[in-house]
Amino acid sequence: MLEASEILNASILIVDDQKTNVMLLEQMLRTAGYQRITSTMDPRAVCPLHLAYRYDLILLDLQMPGMDGFEVMEGLKEIEVGGYLPVLVITAQPGHKLRALQAGAKDFVSKPFDLIEVQTRIHNMLEVRLLYQKLGNYNKVLEQTVQERTVELRQSEARFKSFTELSSDWYWEQDPQGQFTKVSGPVFDMLGIEADGMPGAASAVLAGRWNAAERALLDANIAARRPFLDLVYSRGNADGTTQYLQVSGEPMFDSASRFIGYRGIGMEITDRRRPDQEQMRFRSAMDVIDQGICLLDRVCMRVVDANETTCRMSGYSRSELFALNLANLGIGSSENLASIFDALIAGGPTHMQTADLRRKDGSTLAATIDWRTLRVGDNWIIVGVISSYRKQLEL
Repeated sequence: MLEASEILNASILIVDDQKTNVMLLEQMLRTAGYQRITSTMDPRAVCPLHLAYRYDLILLDLQMPGMDGFEVMEGLKEIEVGGYLPVLVITAQPGHKLRALQAGAKDFVSKPFDLIEVQTRIHNMLEVRLLYQKLGNYNKVLEQTVQERTVELRQSEARFKSFTELSSDWYWEQDPQGQFTKVSGPVFDMLGIEADGMPGAASAVLAGRWNAAERALLDANIAARRPFLDLVYSRGNADGTTQYLQVSGEPMFDSASRFIGYRGIGMEITDRRRPDQEQMRFRSAMDVIDQGICLLDRVCMRVVDANETTCRMSGYSRSELFALNLANLGIGSSENLASIFDALIAGGPTHMQTADLRRKDGSTLAATIDWRTLRVGDNWIIVGVISSYRKQLEL
């Protein structure tokens, strides 16, 4: 809705070749509270004036010498490209009313004036005109907002695409048949595949050289339409190396709960797994040597790790060793060993000890233990290298 002040502040142009009519209309409008009133008795001045000031309402007399109101309206049409002529015609000829409306005028008043009728028609026409302008402005703002939001959306999509291209992760989608419909990110570079812009064409390539058991587990999850998290599987490369990939995915359903495929993210974790593999190789090597290796925490004086040879010597599993103290194994009292270990930590030489290692079955094994120290951060680890006395005699 419009405020009364908005209507009274509208710009009005009076066009009449009779000065008395101009004065009468001006007085009537000012008495009613209208503030922005302009008048002219020259019909040729109307178009230049309207082009300059864009009046909200033009009170136009039809019968004027030199250029009548119909000709004025034709000129105004070239200015108002939208087709809306803010013209209220004034005429004493009843036959001109229909013709004026057909020419583009929005309303008319008859001479002689009925002031109440003129005021009412002016008010109503201004109200429509201003609302029309407001609607036009609103549409412009709305269109501008839509354009800005569209630009923001495209920029956001571009940023997301750029982010996925820079990220070590990739995003993927599959159709119900398991064909890739969307793949974004560095997966093609990781796998040495030349992407041709057709994700579906990569499906056959992606299916090859995988660990069969791991791939079967992935396919089983997809076939059962189950979500899966951080599933790891490996791929053998032509150069003999192995790549490890980690993927997470979830099934997609449409609004009718129909299955339409899978989507998820993945990443290469080969570098992350390499330290684990190296540690496994090292542990395997430690497990096959003839000497037992036992690691103790100085604070709690308990076993924190041991190789397989230590387990064979003692008859205990690794987890069982973790629950025992050194006295249980017949190596010595905690107090005596603590003083030996503290001397080693203080910089003393290695300490060689002989002991009858008490085995799980109750038997004993004559052994020598070479105690050493290892600092890990702020903590000290005691390393015991255990050799069978019998094995030493054989050597």
